[in-house]
Amino acid sequence: MLQQNELSPRHENPNPKDNLSHQKLQQLIEGFVITFKLQGMSPLTIDGHQRKLNRFLAYICEQSIEYILANIIRSFLSHIRDTYHLDNITLHRYLISLKVFYKWIIDEGFTTENPTAKIKLGRSTKKVVKGLSHDKITSLLNSLTDNNLEQVRNKVIVLVLLDCGLRVSELVNLKLTDIDLQRGVLTIIGKGSKQGITPIGLKTRKAIWRYTMLRGSSSNWLLVSQRNKQITRSGVQQILRKLDEKLGIMFYPHLLRHTFAISFLRNGVNAFECQYALGHSCLEMNRHYTQALSYKDILKKHEVASPVDNALKS
Repeated sequence: MLQQNELSPRHENPNPKDNLSHQKLQQLIEGFVITFKLQGMSPLTIDGHQRKLNRFLAYICEQSIEYILANIIRSFLSHIRDTYHLDNITLHRYLISLKVFYKWIIDEGFTTENPTAKIKLGRSTKKVVKGLSHDKITSLLNSLTDNNLEQVRNKVIVLVLLDCGLRVSELVNLKLTDIDLQRGVLTIIGKGSKQGITPIGLKTRKAIWRYTMLRGSSSNWLLVSQRNKQITRSGVQQILRKLDEKLGIMFYPHLLRHTFAISFLRNGVNAFECQYALGHSCLEMNRHYTQALSYKDILKKHEVASPVDNALKS
């Protein structure tokens, strides 16, 4: 983690020629965003960097800071940690955004000084990824009704997120031409514009079929609003928030993705197959999902996969 003394102000001598005004920093943030859009970085990653950098900009404006040095970065990290009660993992993400930003500024030739270079990242405690319990999954699914078109659409949203493990950005960008109900697969565009194929269960297929039959829209987007417009990420989040309040079960789009992964592994899929289904480029995230499995899951698997029992089967 960031040590306490790493967040304490230190005396440093500013170099006037490397000072960046508030206005110039704001312009640099805009250029930073444009650059990474051109490089094809994920929109969600860009949005995350931009939000953190804008919060940093707001902090130095409020504090009337003239020179941005390492002690200012430390003070900012200390401020957001205490103000927003951030854990070390989230705090590290802020520092990473600042490091990426200042490296880009130097590469572009706008400064020679990197105030983040003196701040080192320590190890942070990794959280065990958790999903919804079996009882909560059942309660959620049993609560889904289809008495009107809006409820039918919302049912599709929950089922696709839970059954296919999609990111919410992948969900809202699904088109009718991406869906093959006969084969039971979705074609999705994931992070880094990578195309992937995701299977769909029978109940989810039936829900999608029913929605497309009833909606009466000419739009090629799968999920549309009442105004026949493509539904947005915030729209999905709002829909799930209302379900959350109705059921008293705290959940959000990415929690459903976690739930999919853990349930997938628990039901017999191996880590490599889960990695493919989620569209991960490596097994690192799947390692976190396997940590969410309990000893009961291992016992069940051992009953099926015991080397001795299987070798001595008659």
